[in-house]
Amino acid sequence: MVALIKRLSGSKIFPIIWTLLTIGLLCLPGKVIPGLGLFGIKHLDKLAHIVLFGGFVLLWGLYSWQRKKLRFDWLFALGGITILSIALGIAMEYIQVNFIPNRSFDTWDIWADVVGSVLIMFILIRFGRRLGLVV
Repeated sequence: MVALIKRLSGSKIFPIIWTLLTIGLLCLPGKVIPGLGLFGIKHLDKLAHIVLFGGFVLLWGLYSWQRKKLRFDWLFALGGITILSIALGIAMEYIQVNFIPNRSFDTWDIWADVVGSVLIMFILIRFGRRLGLVV
């Protein structure tokens, strides 16, 4: 499993695809998002935000690990990635309310973005050495 993670994290392609997927999903007009079935579950969108922004930090954090072999350098990069993830979440809320039809600004979405980003950052810091992510 660790070998697979290391191999996948060596390329920018996975973090770039995840970033584009995240932005694309958050730019969908409100009419495209169904309100029934699985999408009808109250606050399911908060879980989606946690996963999307946690995935952003995870994939870019693993990629940066390949570039920064010293613990301090990697932690600094990981902190920057986390801040960038949160900033992207805030920016996307403003984009949704101003440019995407039938979408609104939701402060709780921003909090879900923060939770996902910070949770994964702490998981990577806590278990990074065990997974061989830092020296």
